[in-house]
Amino acid sequence: MEIVRKIINADVLRPVIDLPWISGDLKVEVIVIPQIKETTQKREVSIENLTGCLKEYANPALWDREQHAWEDNIVEKYGHI
Repeated sequence: MEIVRKIINADVLRPVIDLPWISGDLKVEVIVIPQIKETTQKREVSIENLTGCLKEYANPALWDREQHAWEDNIVEKYGHI
C-alpha cells in the first residue's frame, strides 16, 4: 500500500472539500491513504454450530457448581443481601 503526502495550495481543494477557514494563499498538507476493502465474509452463526466448540476448556470438577455459579459469585462479592 502506498501513501501519498503532498503540500499544495488550499485553493485547489475548494471545489472538492468545503474548507471555510481557508483565506488567501494558504498551503495545506494532503495525505492520501487508500481504503482497504474488507474481504472477509460474515457467516451466520447458530447455536448448533457452536455446540461443543469449547469443550476442551471445560473443567469436569466444576460441572456440579455450574447451576448456581452466578448466584454464588454475587454472594461472594456482595455478601447476603
